Parts: sequence; structure tokens; C-alpha cells
Amino acid sequence: MIHGSVVHDPTGSWDTKAPLDRDAHTALATAVLHWDQHTAPAPADVEQTALLLSGYLDRLARELHTALETLPHRQLPVRDHVAAEIALSQVRRRLDGPSGAFQGEPLAQAQSAARLVDTLHHAVDRTLGAHPPTAT
Repeated sequence: MIHGSVVHDPTGSWDTKAPLDRDAHTALATAVLHWDQHTAPAPADVEQTALLLSGYLDRLARELHTALETLPHRQLPVRDHVAAEIALSQVRRRLDGPSGAFQGEPLAQAQSAARLVDTLHHAVDRTLGAHPPTAT
């Protein structure tokens, strides 16, 4: 299976239908959450990591949004639908900011993105768990 690599792409012009490599991004997010001022890599690497995670978040958010729109009426429990919508609004609020990415110190940006990766993964699991994709 071929897995897509996500870049920071605020316009969505590079978006493809290649599957996202969830395991790699989960491992990256976990590593980022364990960084502190003394263990983090060079600032430029931290900035690139924040951009990589924000690109992944953007693509994952679009997939979750599409899944929510295509679910049959009342297929998803209300609490799961609301949780997914809240997760989507958090991602959009952070990604659609003035610079098109997260704000603040690079390490804080990367860690904020890493926390949102976990939040969106839970929302995707609840959403697609209620309505798994069908083969076409």
C-alpha cells in the first residue's frame, strides 16, 4: 500500500486521495508531546514538525468533515457528532488563524498540533466506527 506524505498546504492544492499514514503521525505526535525545552530538536526542526502535523490535521479534518456529511441521518449518536464537530472547530480555529498555522513558540505550536492529532483520531474512530466506509 502506498501512503501519502502530508505537507503544510493551506490551499489544499496538493491534496490527493492517498491514504494517510496514521501510525507514523501518531508516533510523531507522541514524540512531540514528550519534548521539552531541553530535549526538543533544533528550532527549525520543531517548526517543520509543527507544519507537518498541521498539514496532517488539515487533511484529517477534511476527511472527518466528509464522513460527517455522508452519514445517514441519525446514524451517529448525537454526543459523537457533537464531539466531532467540536474537534473540527478547534482544528479550523487554529489552522485558519492569521498565519494559516498555529501561533506562538515553535515547541508550543508542535505540541498543540500533536494534542489535536489525538483529538481528531478519537473523533474519526467514533465517527467511522458508527459507519465504517464501504468498498466501492
